[in-house]
Amino acid sequence: MLQIRNERVVSFSLNHYDVFWEIEPTTEDIQQYEFYVERSEAEAGPWDSIAGPLVDQYFIRDNSVHSITTNARTLYYRIRCRHVPTERVIYSSTFDRVGAPNILATEMIRLERVLFEEFVGVRCWLFPRRTFGQRCPSCFDTVLGKTVEARCTTCWGTGFSGGYHYPTSFWAQIDAMAESEQVTVDDHRRVQMAQLRCGPSPGIKPLDLIVDHQNRRYRVVEAGGTSMSGSLVRAEIKMVLIQKGSIEDKIPLRVDTSTVVLVPPRNFQNAQTQSSSRAGVIDVFGMYGVKS
Repeated sequence: MLQIRNERVVSFSLNHYDVFWEIEPTTEDIQQYEFYVERSEAEAGPWDSIAGPLVDQYFIRDNSVHSITTNARTLYYRIRCRHVPTERVIYSSTFDRVGAPNILATEMIRLERVLFEEFVGVRCWLFPRRTFGQRCPSCFDTVLGKTVEARCTTCWGTGFSGGYHYPTSFWAQIDAMAESEQVTVDDHRRVQMAQLRCGPSPGIKPLDLIVDHQNRRYRVVEAGGTSMSGSLVRAEIKMVLIQKGSIEDKIPLRVDTSTVVLVPPRNFQNAQTQSSSRAGVIDVFGMYGVKS
């Protein structure tokens, strides 16, 4: 099978994105392969095919981005390669306009991933909010141009059918929530804010839904982070806890509770045994040649 490499999205226009890719040198007959370009608003899909079949072509221009692109949205692409005689299919890695990080940013991302997955993080799930596609057939009023039902279970209050894209599992650190009381003339309202830190993937944007390891559900209100040479290496997210009984509580999250790991099973997976990690302080120092 062919191996796809050097995928990238380049554009300096508001009306289109140019998508490029290459293949590794091969002795196979390239005419037996078809390429399809797929696009999604979330790294986990669902994916829409926007071009193909392409034979021995390694570039397309996506002319539909002018109608669906905003500053708060990232479009992801991948290349599907199909071997016609055998029907075998392979996929490229997911890529976007930012591009692949350089070697320094890659190492920073790797170290951050070790920190979150093996020391300070907990397992979370991200539901990317839909911002384009089919309008909700149940609650969207075409005359008014808005939704008329806040607790619609077809769009979950987003106005688009399905409400959210497929959930993505990831590891993140969540700080203790800060509680505040909002006092108005009519009532009191308690707001619980939380801070989340994670790696650059999956991409998180405002109004996305995050579910933590205790099934607490948060709405993202601010997304930022730290960059290296134009590539995000750590995401800093501010979010608000959604009150119990909200429509978001009804969004299903299918998890195999018998096997899922919610917190790191140990701090670091060093070259040592589980028994040595439970040894006394003196014994631990003894591994490094320290004598009492």
